[in-house]
Amino acid sequence: MGKDKSLLNSNVERLSKELKSSGCERVIIMCGSEDRAELFSGECYIDTKETLAESLFELVSNLHGTIQLAACDAYLADEELFSKIRGVPIDDKGNRQPLLARFDCKDKLTLSQKISEMFQKIPSCEGGIKARNINTPEEFKEIESSLR
Repeated sequence: MGKDKSLLNSNVERLSKELKSSGCERVIIMCGSEDRAELFSGECYIDTKETLAESLFELVSNLHGTIQLAACDAYLADEELFSKIRGVPIDDKGNRQPLLARFDCKDKLTLSQKISEMFQKIPSCEGGIKARNINTPEEFKEIESSLR
């Protein structure tokens, strides 16, 4: 993207508010390295493993109850989407978006270095355009008019 996707459109802060509005009691921000923790207000988790998937697996393994994930590049995700997710949402282009999954900790994730493999046991659900993640400036421009 050429920019830090987590800071673009103040998306981490916005997602935290949307998650809380949807009923999430605790929001944990996976911030990457220790020096990035100061970029975000709230509870941060420093990635301790080689890959995002392994760090996420470690974090989830230490939590209890229902977990709702929110990817920093899900610029259209909102309270409405979070309220209806039950599993791994499929976006409007037919892609599974595991970093927006809602699942219970008792539903075991598969340890893997790939996010897609980790969530293979979690069923899919509808997500639509609000579940789309944005990875290029062109994709961001496409959804920019839909941003609040």
